[in-house]
Amino acid sequence: MKLKMVKCSDVGIKNCAYIAIGNELDEVEQTMFDHIETEHVDLLENMSDYDADQLKHRVSTFLGRSCSCGHHHH
Repeated sequence: MKLKMVKCSDVGIKNCAYIAIGNELDEVEQTMFDHIETEHVDLLENMSDYDADQLKHRVSTFLGRSCSCGHHHH
């Protein structure tokens, strides 16, 4: 089984070497969200809700989850 992984640097968070790894997309996605919400609280607090949503969307997209339409909504 191919491991899924995402790093903070993959989604635009600089100066953090954290990597979330797991077998299930949902698991890795949630692990990454938890990491961001605990370790990067200051980052989220300085973001608009839109930017925070975009950050989470980048995590999901990087891991291969995409919306059914196949392209980004702006």
